[in-house]
Amino acid sequence: MTQQAEALFRFIEQTIETELAGELAFLANYDTTKQALQEVVDMPDRLIDLFIRFCLQNNGRLSEKKRKSYFEALSDKEVAIMEKIVQSNYGNGTTKDR
Repeated sequence: MTQQAEALFRFIEQTIETELAGELAFLANYDTTKQALQEVVDMPDRLIDLFIRFCLQNNGRLSEKKRKSYFEALSDKEVAIMEKIVQSNYGNGTTKDR
């Protein structure tokens, strides 16, 4: 049982050091991004969350289809500013299945 316990400890340690650290960094970026977006436009948290998610799924840009479906009330200038905020907090906007 000692070998199994040691292996389990290594798996847990690796998870904490790599996965948890990455997840915490993502969440910190998410909070910063969300606050910055709320300073640009006043909209419900649900829509801010969708905007961030859609941008992250599309390399930091909001697709035209998603814009027409969910964010038609936003001006071109607002969308451009909001995309830049997401891009500045997440690099090119890609994530690993978040």
